[in-house]
Amino acid sequence: MQILPGKKKVRMLDEAFDRASSRLEEGTQVDISVGMLALLITGVIALACGVKAFDVANPRLSYPGQPLAMDLDANETAPGIWFSMAPDDDKVILTTDDRRIFEWSLDPEEALDSAGYREFEKFLKERRRQIVENLVLSMSREDLDTRSMAVVSLDDRLTYAHFKPVMLALVGAGIRSYGFETLVAED
Repeated sequence: MQILPGKKKVRMLDEAFDRASSRLEEGTQVDISVGMLALLITGVIALACGVKAFDVANPRLSYPGQPLAMDLDANETAPGIWFSMAPDDDKVILTTDDRRIFEWSLDPEEALDSAGYREFEKFLKERRRQIVENLVLSMSREDLDTRSMAVVSLDDRLTYAHFKPVMLALVGAGIRSYGFETLVAED
């Protein structure tokens, strides 16, 4: 049989069609387990991507604070003001890095009028004045905000309302930079 130009493509197409039709007529056995495995893997990957996307959207989730507990002596040359706050019965106890203790009521409105809070305000103003004085006398190029940064270690039983009076005292003393760490109370 002689193949004319152009007819070869038609014959090859006809043969391919015949082969495909014969396969469909014979019937194929579908393996469902491979499809189910592929679907399961796709689902797990989609779930992992969804969880990661949610985690990226709110990085505070799933990363609980785990502060390090260290027993250190007060260091006069270390920058910053360090203190901790914890509740005790019906009062807040604030302990500074130089082991001074201040107490006031757990009720934030009563705290502002207490003698312990007023002493704490005076303490912060004096500490800030000392930091500024030492910075000027040493002619250091270090930033004042870095030297007077306050780091507060808060007990997890305290709320933001309990910290508000401290924040007012920090602002009153001219301290603009402060950071937090949370201490988990041991039962």
